[in-house]
Amino acid sequence: MNVFRLCKVAASIVLAEASIFLVVGTAWAKHYETPDYQVALQNKTICSFINSNNVNIRNGPGDRYKVITKLNRGDSVRATHREGNWVAIAARTHGSAPNETSERLNGWVSNAYINGCSEDQFDRWRN
Repeated sequence: MNVFRLCKVAASIVLAEASIFLVVGTAWAKHYETPDYQVALQNKTICSFINSNNVNIRNGPGDRYKVITKLNRGDSVRATHREGNWVAIAARTHGSAPNETSERLNGWVSNAYINGCSEDQFDRWRN
């Protein structure tokens, strides 16, 4: 009986910790939906887009890093900087400023598959 009770208490603790994680995770995710975050993202990143289909987005700057998602031609992203032949992506975007919304995407793409949105930034990631 004591072993059963101990297991029941341990299971309750695990469930409570999981619930806290979900609540904190939800609050953290909602932070990225706030207007202040959206403005900061637009001010500190470069509007860019993916120029091919089925492009691997990796969790680091190189082929040896794990693929975290795939994007397609025309998908809008917010990029931060280039490291070698890889470009860091901070978010995937939908819509246009001032009504642009973003989903956090902490990934990397080969510079061959990304262009800047504006004419003066179009080749930014290849120079």
